[in-house]
Amino acid sequence: MFSKLKWCLLAVWNWVSSHHGVLSSAATIIAVVLAYVSLKSSADNFAKQLEEQKRAAQVANVAYFVSAVSDAIVMANTEQARLERFIVSRSQLLFESLNYPPLIAQVIQFLASNDLAYLFNTTRSFENKKSLSLAGKDLSNVELKNITFQTTTLYCVNLENSYLADIAFDMPESSYVNFHNVNFNKSKLHGARVFWGNFAGVSIERSGTELDRAATFIGSSFIFSNLRGLRINKSSSQEESLSLSQQHEQRQRELAQLAGMLLQTHSLYGSLIDDDLAAFMLNQNPAKYKQLTDLEHLLVLDSVAKKDLESRRKDYLEQAKTVAKERNWNKAWATKLERWCEK
Repeated sequence: MFSKLKWCLLAVWNWVSSHHGVLSSAATIIAVVLAYVSLKSSADNFAKQLEEQKRAAQVANVAYFVSAVSDAIVMANTEQARLERFIVSRSQLLFESLNYPPLIAQVIQFLASNDLAYLFNTTRSFENKKSLSLAGKDLSNVELKNITFQTTTLYCVNLENSYLADIAFDMPESSYVNFHNVNFNKSKLHGARVFWGNFAGVSIERSGTELDRAATFIGSSFIFSNLRGLRINKSSSQEESLSLSQQHEQRQRELAQLAGMLLQTHSLYGSLIDDDLAAFMLNQNPAKYKQLTDLEHLLVLDSVAKKDLESRRKDYLEQAKTVAKERNWNKAWATKLERWCEK
């Protein structure tokens, strides 16, 4: 027994001796990997702590802002114009320092709850008054309630995956706006000229009346925008419990409501909508659908000067040809964001 154990130990020793270089290299590699894992873990923990400190500092800034503006409103013994200038200047400075969407949304909600949403009106500039802007704001994955924005700039605003309850955008300036997967609950986008907007997957809740839902996009124009997946909100569990014929009937009712919304717009030129919705609209009101998708009608709406007509017509025709398929639209959309919206 002892001799057998001695032989095994000798065999192991001989193998280690003959593979010393390999084992040494393996040990070195293992040591490097362990060191890297440890270093990365430390770096991740440091980055997390830094992020938490950064967020805490921004939360403190918002709290200080709310306190200062509240005091100014309550103690206001100066003229309204002076108070507005104070609030606008403080708000602008705060917006520049914030990069967390929920905090930005909280500031906007605070202003609106104090009847100050009108400070976002771009028409104030025509009266030589300072105004605030939503342009370039990241408001993704947030919740906004009970606010009416009039003539607000929605340039490069990101509202992806957000929930809008009783929000009205009246006559907003809108280019490169991202409403992807936004949930509309009695919310409206009225009289907007949406140039390159992403409205894919937008859900309209069944709240309010059918007439209210039909007016969701009334008077708006969607130019080179993505409206694929537009739907009336319903739970997936409800849909799965239906038979195929019941699902078809439900889809037809949904198409009727969606068609009612889009037929109240002014233009859909170059925009993407679901095939069955387009067919439903064409069948329901052929003349209106053809008008909505007609370039010459859009040029009239835009009041394009006669000297610019030919160049604008050529430009729009080329863009429409490029984005006819959703895959091409997605590529063009990414390019537009990179060029116009990324800081």
